[in-house]
Amino acid sequence: MNKLIICLFISLTFSTFIFAQVENGKPKNLTNANAQIGIDNLQMIEQMMFTIPGVGSNARTLLRQQSVKPYMMPVRKVGYRGSELSYALASCLEFYVNLNKNYKVNLSPDFIKLSIENAGKAVSLEEAFRFLVQNGTVSAAIMPYDSPALTSAVYATQKFNIQNYLHIFRPFTKARQKVFEVRKSLMRGNPVMVRINANANIKALSGQNTLSLGGAANESYSFIVVGYNEDKNALELMSAWGSTWGNSGYAWISYDDFGKYATDGYVMLPQMQY
Repeated sequence: MNKLIICLFISLTFSTFIFAQVENGKPKNLTNANAQIGIDNLQMIEQMMFTIPGVGSNARTLLRQQSVKPYMMPVRKVGYRGSELSYALASCLEFYVNLNKNYKVNLSPDFIKLSIENAGKAVSLEEAFRFLVQNGTVSAAIMPYDSPALTSAVYATQKFNIQNYLHIFRPFTKARQKVFEVRKSLMRGNPVMVRINANANIKALSGQNTLSLGGAANESYSFIVVGYNEDKNALELMSAWGSTWGNSGYAWISYDDFGKYATDGYVMLPQMQY
């Protein structure tokens, strides 16, 4: 009897938490500075992740391979003042914004980085996600790539926000589970933002279709996973280092290397009214 009561209490607590995050069947827009931003509970991730119409589904045909690459804007090269992290985030958000915009919207990564730095904070993924929830970014037409400073124009223009984000795996997640969570997200039509441990040689990859990791992995780098292929046993990465990196800005990484070197994976919960 006591076990039954405990189980009911846990179930009610979890249900209350889910309803607190959802409004009219959609994730809430969490603008409160103290609101919980970032969801890592696997059951909630399963319930809250979008399936993108026309891109993702649960169809068996996607069990072998899937790619959101055709829906991404072209690879860009981060400037010396910029941050690959903010460039990857802007590219992910562009994907959702452009689904109904005929692929014409370019978003500013530098607005994210400079705004966070001007607030006296370090530019981390969690801080950047929180900024996108609460503030959003602006069009790159207002704040061009590699901008040195914020201008007054950014305060009186449209902002592109996200609802929240899903933290689909962490460093302690088992290797095959990391691959599974990424494949599931891609199957539903969502690009996946990841951090991968490697050494500085990773930036020099050129003219190669496959990324092979090894040696001292002493830095963490941001990528977007845009596809998987079960025949290759590999995931396709998109970089922020321009079209000369890898194969036109993309490279495949084996499931084994990904499981070993990928530390964190994230999926955006977009505002689908764009």
